[in-house]
Amino acid sequence: MENRIDPWLLLAVFVILASSATMLASLNHVIGGHLFARQVLWAVLGMFVLWLVSRFSSVALVRLTPAFYGGALALLVAVLVIGQVRSGTRGWFVIGPVSFQPSEIARLATAMMVAAWYAGRKETRFTAGSILVLMVLIGLPVALILVQPDLGVALTYLPIAVAALWIGGLPARAWIAIGVVGILLAGAAWTWGLKPYQKDRILTVLEPARDPFGAGYQVRQSKIAIGSGMVVGQGLGRGSQSVLRFLPAQHTDFIFAAWAEATGFAGSTVLLAAYALLLWRILRTALAAKDRFGLTVSALIGAWLAFQILVNLSMVVGLLPTTGITLPLFSYGGSSLVTTCATLGVVSAVWRDRFVNA
Repeated sequence: MENRIDPWLLLAVFVILASSATMLASLNHVIGGHLFARQVLWAVLGMFVLWLVSRFSSVALVRLTPAFYGGALALLVAVLVIGQVRSGTRGWFVIGPVSFQPSEIARLATAMMVAAWYAGRKETRFTAGSILVLMVLIGLPVALILVQPDLGVALTYLPIAVAALWIGGLPARAWIAIGVVGILLAGAAWTWGLKPYQKDRILTVLEPARDPFGAGYQVRQSKIAIGSGMVVGQGLGRGSQSVLRFLPAQHTDFIFAAWAEATGFAGSTVLLAAYALLLWRILRTALAAKDRFGLTVSALIGAWLAFQILVNLSMVVGLLPTTGITLPLFSYGGSSLVTTCATLGVVSAVWRDRFVNA
């Protein structure tokens, strides 16, 4: 029994990866670049990594976590010096035809480090000192990512912090204080931190007709694509928004809009059901974990993936501004796919550990 991997989690992953490969195959003739072949290779590697990581016990993961976290921070520093700039962000290592984003690896390392630190605590509730330690553990990688700068990826660390504070039993008055500080920081960011194009994206969400051919163009085309899919879709490779390339970033940030146009309400429901199943199994693993590390790391991973899925879907339907946050396992991209599979490997390791006698 100790060799078992959660079959329901694997089913959800297979459905999402198969849907992604199908969508990218239909986009090959539109975008080029051998999207399908590359994504299939990344998916195979990702599943191998998932299986490999799932073989580790929770004890082994805890022991390896400090070195993993330190290595991830070193990569974030190195990418600022020798990384390649893409879309104004110096956040990529490029080795021949292969490129990867260390901020993806650092996010997993951060979640594991927070869980390992939390597992070693004796206190049942957070103190001021423990909150400071937590903020440092999460703040270090976030600060390095903001220097790149990559606000979208930095935001995906937020649910890790919130979930860690909630699991730690943060009192209500502290949540109120955090809310007040958050509002003040948001005001300061709007005044001094955000660039004009970022402000335009936020204002466009509040007023969709504000700039339909500028800041609002992406979301406008996304909504058209989703609406044109209707019940069963226009068919793979037949959607006008995708084929005529009106829909931007249709293989990455807005791939769900392309999928909805091609497969309609039916296909969208299948994909969303797979994500719901995935998140449910992660939650089930957290509740069934036999130790504090397993519970915490599964909960943090579940919170981050749920946040990333919700933000991407809200972005493509115009409920949130465009942030560059991709859809896990579905958007095109090797480093994101493999890292997400490694993340699910950690969850699978926790699930497997529940069958092992303590």
